[in-house]
Amino acid sequence: MIPFSEPRVLTDDEIARIHHAALTILARTGIQVEHARLRELLDGYGALVDGQRVRFEAPLVETFLAETEQNPLPSRPAMTAQAGVYQGPYLDPDTGNLVPFTATTLAGYIKLARLLENVSGIHMQNYPVAAGRPTEPLELRIFAWRHGADEAGGIQLTALCPYLLEMYAIKAEAQARSLQDVFRGQAFMISPLRIPAHEAEQILFFHEHGLPVSLTNMITAGGSGPVTLAGCVALNLAERFAIGILSRVLYGHRTWTLGGSITPLDMRTMIQPYGRPEMLLLNLANMQLGRHYGVPASPHTGLTDAKLPSNEAGVQKLLTALPCIMAGGGNIEPGLLSIDEIFSPVQMILDAELASALQRVIQGFDVNDETLAVDVIDAIGPGGFFTATEHTVRHFRREQWQPQIWSRDMLQHWLVDESGIDADRARERWAGLMARPDPEPGLTPETERQLQAVVDRAANALN
Repeated sequence: MIPFSEPRVLTDDEIARIHHAALTILARTGIQVEHARLRELLDGYGALVDGQRVRFEAPLVETFLAETEQNPLPSRPAMTAQAGVYQGPYLDPDTGNLVPFTATTLAGYIKLARLLENVSGIHMQNYPVAAGRPTEPLELRIFAWRHGADEAGGIQLTALCPYLLEMYAIKAEAQARSLQDVFRGQAFMISPLRIPAHEAEQILFFHEHGLPVSLTNMITAGGSGPVTLAGCVALNLAERFAIGILSRVLYGHRTWTLGGSITPLDMRTMIQPYGRPEMLLLNLANMQLGRHYGVPASPHTGLTDAKLPSNEAGVQKLLTALPCIMAGGGNIEPGLLSIDEIFSPVQMILDAELASALQRVIQGFDVNDETLAVDVIDAIGPGGFFTATEHTVRHFRREQWQPQIWSRDMLQHWLVDESGIDADRARERWAGLMARPDPEPGLTPETERQLQAVVDRAANALN
């Protein structure tokens, strides 16, 4: 038994209408591409260029889709629990106060993610210790490589491109790997339908060195996209078609991904909330469209608007993640609170517990002669008890999930032990994990010296 549920939230007619709308958007409105060389490359592919506006007629898009390599479609549930670091304060478990990250607390946050077995990794989109410094993306990579985090590939400033290239060359040489293997670069389309000049310059700089920069997009319903969910799905599909075409033009990629992030815009506060039911509906629609086109879909899930570890935080993360996990892929982002603003070790431990429980769900259960236990049931008989049987001993550890943080006592025992609530137990576990030895640095002193020299030169050049 595997609890897989293929998403069927759109009818065939609705899929056809969304597809037609996306083609119309690309043919009529097009994409604003603010770089002549990028427009020239798209023109060579068959796009129509008019000033900075690049339009893609329907036959061109249909040819792009027809030439796309099909990916195996998900046939079982799947999940990750990938933590992230962005700009924002640290929620100190000792004091309960929001404080700026220090190098020590950020290293501890990464250490915690690496120690928790149900956290699948941690990436750094920002380096909050260096917030506001032009060299932040360079410093981020040294810190991430030293402490065992992944860098998300943010570039930020075009002037940093030569220094980033040099740093990746140093890393490649130190690890005896190719430059193409170690490089990570990411740029953003500004929704709706715009590739800014500086993002294009960054893409083209690394393209000239044979290195791909991934391009992604984010849409807010009622902000950078229509307030109607159907309109946002169509706009996102159009942008993903355009991103896929650009990737094929630049790098020859034969597939594309139906990714992106679509969230509502709160019409009272103008925030971009991540814990709303609309986000789930949009994710499921995109996952079904991914199956329709035979390409991967990467939903944006497992996030919260809550400011503290709480019922709100857990429920919102589960709301957007669980149905997507059942449909073939979703993420719980451990430790993150307040729409990518707050980083909490206590929440990370609570989220790791949730991820562990979800891993048990997607494991399902076996149905065979041994697990059906007909002979055991017959031996115990009416009114019997199965706890002391060899069958229970053989199977209970696999069949039953064992919590580490969630309550497993009845009230009277809980009152005697004064064991607190889940957040209290998570705080105790955090203290124990932080007492463990720090992992070995991921960089040798000589490699770090070379990388820091690049950062120093960049800082002098940019000041």
